[in-house]
Amino acid sequence: MSRALALLPLLAVACVPPYKPPTLDQPHAVLKLRRSYDTIAGSTLEEAVDIEEHRALRQSAPSRMAQSARMDALLIHPVPSTVEVNAHFFHIETHLVHESYQVSHTTYDYETYDCSSGFGATRSFRTCSRTVPHTHYETRYRDVWRQVPVTDGACGSSFRLAPRDGRVYLMQYTYHDQSVCSLSCYEQVPEEAGTFKNLPCVAAPPAD
Repeated sequence: MSRALALLPLLAVACVPPYKPPTLDQPHAVLKLRRSYDTIAGSTLEEAVDIEEHRALRQSAPSRMAQSARMDALLIHPVPSTVEVNAHFFHIETHLVHESYQVSHTTYDYETYDCSSGFGATRSFRTCSRTVPHTHYETRYRDVWRQVPVTDGACGSSFRLAPRDGRVYLMQYTYHDQSVCSLSCYEQVPEEAGTFKNLPCVAAPPAD
């Protein structure tokens, strides 16, 4: 499954909580993430890997760096999880942007209150006054020059993996062109003499 990305750079998405990987003494699997690009565009490449909607990887580099395959590895919990890989090529332009801003206005009211002192027969009754501020906000608009990211190419793909404890998995993300990409998954099974063979991953069932 592939899809195009929104205009905003991936690294700017701060609302995605971080993924908390297991430690080496906890049950875990190893996930290798290989990314390769058939075409490149723009001046900057941003890559994002999310596991169960938690950010596991964020990287930014000049687009030319994508001419060579990129590889990272991390520990993951041995539970069914959706792994999503996104790539975003963009460049920066200066645009005239119509934006809103807030202007505050403060007004003051006078109010009275009981400031009596003493008790019983010695109580002295008094009324005092004070100034109470009230702040209101007004939305206004303006046109300003801003540096904004302009997308040159973007695509995302996902795979739902059912990792097992102690196993090693390789996910190969390939960016072909704008909105065209693929994500393949293999389990790397050890063989003799320190080699291994790649077997297709069994996809986990969809989350409830």
